[in-house]
Amino acid sequence: MMRNMSGLFTGLLLFTLFVQSAQAFTLDPTVTVLRLPADITGQTLVLRNPRNVDLPVVFEIFERQINEDGSEVTTPADDNFVIFPPQAVVPAGKTQALRIQWVGGALAESRSFTLYAKELPLSLSGVPESGVQTILRIGASIHVTSEGFVSKPELASYRPVRDGVIVSIRNSGNEFIYIDMLRLKFGRDEVGQLDLANAAGRTLITPGATRTFKVGGVQGAPQLISEN
Repeated sequence: MMRNMSGLFTGLLLFTLFVQSAQAFTLDPTVTVLRLPADITGQTLVLRNPRNVDLPVVFEIFERQINEDGSEVTTPADDNFVIFPPQAVVPAGKTQALRIQWVGGALAESRSFTLYAKELPLSLSGVPESGVQTILRIGASIHVTSEGFVSKPELASYRPVRDGVIVSIRNSGNEFIYIDMLRLKFGRDEVGQLDLANAAGRTLITPGATRTFKVGGVQGAPQLISEN
């Protein structure tokens, strides 16, 4: 009996340690818009470490390209930004301010990125760590745009199917837009915000891009309404 209790206690202790070590950190705000020229000096984000151990992280940024089906292609974009600090060790229970500044030149249209805080698999005590390590990477959206840029969502096409309507929404403007900023009316039925975002999956539409997805449980010709 004592052997079983000892094994149970050890298992619970290991589980507790694993949960503590895997506890997520946060990067706020989750969406940052650098609007030029007002934000030419950049903006500040905050990384919060809720753990009871120090958190070593490195920061990296990727440009986002959203395909029509919602899949995403990313490319490294570190040369377009100054990120300070480029890496940090955030003390247990503390925060780290992070400054991000655009240095990628003039814009013809808005550009969208994901800034990641990536946990480093390091032992800060100098003692080699054993067991399972859960390495987390937390992202925040960064959009770089210019004063006067606007989005222009358009209903490019639609096609009724048995269980709903497949819609294609194109952004003909020069600034990004999120699908949860739109609404679609199907006769008396209206789908918008969170419901429309859930139907689309990935919600970003960059300038010149088109997103095609199915809105279930509706019928008829849709009417697109923008919240802008």
